[in-house]
Amino acid sequence: MIPKLSPDVALAPNVLAFCRQLASRGFRGEIETSYASRLAVATDNSVYQALPQAVLLPMDMSDIQRITDLANQPDHQQLKFAPRGGGTGTNGQSLTDHVVVDVSRHMRGILEFNAKERWVRVQAGVIKDQLNAFLAPHGFFFAPDLSTSNRATIGGMISTDASGQGSLVYGKTSDHVLELTSVLVDGTVLQTSPMPVADAEAIAQEDTPRGRVYQQVLATCRDKRSQILSKFPRLNRFLTGYDLEHVF
Repeated sequence: MIPKLSPDVALAPNVLAFCRQLASRGFRGEIETSYASRLAVATDNSVYQALPQAVLLPMDMSDIQRITDLANQPDHQQLKFAPRGGGTGTNGQSLTDHVVVDVSRHMRGILEFNAKERWVRVQAGVIKDQLNAFLAPHGFFFAPDLSTSNRATIGGMISTDASGQGSLVYGKTSDHVLELTSVLVDGTVLQTSPMPVADAEAIAQEDTPRGRVYQQVLATCRDKRSQILSKFPRLNRFLTGYDLEHVF
C-alpha cells in the first residue's frame, strides 16, 4: 500500500516531491505531514523547538535504505534529515525544520538472543526498559541505567553514549556495543565491529562507499592521533560528536 500524504498541509515543494517519490519507491512505513504529527516531534528533552516539514516512520532497514538512496539524488541533496528515537536527548539532536526519520514506532524488534555468549541483537527503536524486560527472565540486563529508560531507545543511547547512574561500575553504552549495522547516506549498509588495523587498511583500498569511510577514519584517527591525544580533553563520555580518541 502506498502511504498517503495528509491533504490539508501545504509542504515546501522540495519536501513534497521527496515524499511523493519515496512513496512511489515502495516505502512501507508511514509518511506523516499533518500539523499534529509534525508538532509531536518538534520538541525533545531540550529547550529547543523546530517544526519539521514531514515525519517518516520506516518499517525496517530496507525503508531506511530507500530514504537515504533517494536523499542522495541530486534533486534532494539540499534536504536535511534528523533520526529520532525516544526524543530524550538534551541537545536538540533529533530536531530539524526539514524531515524527521522516527524509528521508534516500528523498528522495535529484538531480533536474536544468545544467552551462552551473552549478547542480544536489536533494532534501533527498541526501548531500554523493553529490552530489560525481555532479558530479565534469563538473568541479564542492559547496564546503562537512565532516568528516561521507559522511552529512550537503544539507537539513541548509542548515538549519545548514554550512561546514567551506575556507569562507574557497569560502564556506559559504548562499553556494551559489540557490532553495529549502519546505513550510509547513499543507502549502503555498513557492518562495523572491532578489527585489526591491517584489516581496516585493506578495506580502505576499496573504491566503494565503505572503503572511503575507512580511508577517512584512518586519515583522521591514525594519522592525526598525536594531535587528538594532545588537544582533546580526557572525557569519560562523548555526548555529541565523534569519539576520535577511542577508535584505536
